[in-house]
Amino acid sequence: MKGESAALPLASLAGGVLLAFVLGFSLGAPRRLVSLVVSRHAPHRLDGRVEPGEYRFRWQDEASKLRFEWSIEGDRLLGAVFSPDTGWVAVGFGGEGPLMYGADIVIGYVDARGAHLRDHYATTPTNHDPDSALGGSDDVLAAAGLETAEGTMVEFVRPLAARDSTDQPIESGQTHVIAASSETDDFAAYHFGGRKAVSLLDLFAGPPAAAERGVLPDHITDVQIMLATWMALLLIVGAHGLASQWAARLAEVPGEGPASGADAAVALIAVFVLAELAALGVFAIGVVVAAPAWLVGSALALGLLALAGIILLYGRAFVPWEIVRGEREDGIPW
Repeated sequence: MKGESAALPLASLAGGVLLAFVLGFSLGAPRRLVSLVVSRHAPHRLDGRVEPGEYRFRWQDEASKLRFEWSIEGDRLLGAVFSPDTGWVAVGFGGEGPLMYGADIVIGYVDARGAHLRDHYATTPTNHDPDSALGGSDDVLAAAGLETAEGTMVEFVRPLAARDSTDQPIESGQTHVIAASSETDDFAAYHFGGRKAVSLLDLFAGPPAAAERGVLPDHITDVQIMLATWMALLLIVGAHGLASQWAARLAEVPGEGPASGADAAVALIAVFVLAELAALGVFAIGVVVAAPAWLVGSALALGLLALAGIILLYGRAFVPWEIVRGEREDGIPW
């Protein structure tokens, strides 16, 4: 009979775990977790390939699919630019405008002979020329690149400081960053129909790469919301069903007071109390600092679940003993 009564909670738990695996794979959780682990140890290599975490910061324009990753090391900026195009790829810094006028640009392409990168300066809103042709110097200190069926990636190293009048210094605070690409390898070719992106970025502070590659996605679909809801429901029903049956068995232990089994209930209640306090603490701090909604909501849900566990365990493991003891003190011969 007891085995049959445990069948429903066990089946509920199994269903919840199964839905958790389905939801995790639909959200790409295994890949995200691997990226987080690898990102903490990935060394920087100038080889045209960018491993997860190789650069500290990452910015991607979703419309154009252009991506810029970078790190600041000493007095140098290490950068990588990716585009789905197979021609030249460029990233520019600073400039007073309009458009790209005054920007300090690193531009490059990859062919059968390797990567070719140059230091350019935007002399007009729509044109740029090599620094070396404008009385300056080419300040691309090192470069590499790789072109695949997915697109073009170029990596480079450049100084933070401006070395001549055609350079823009890389400093803390907001920097006007532009990115563009083309389907041709000609440096002078205008990118008609090419990809363009622009942003204000603090090159010393972010945005962090982890923010783009976290375990949690930026959004979930209706199907994923449905899976998450049923997963939570089945896990809660299963966990509470097993806990209720376990607590009921504790109450059946003969004796004058709570037996050794009830001592385990006391320990478990203590664990639930600690979980309750921790969850409510995270919830309170999250509200004060305006933490993400998923964190605040999860903390509140865990707190309520812990409170339900406390009430369930106390009611099933101790209330019956209090009733029995009271009846015996009243002279009722049970």
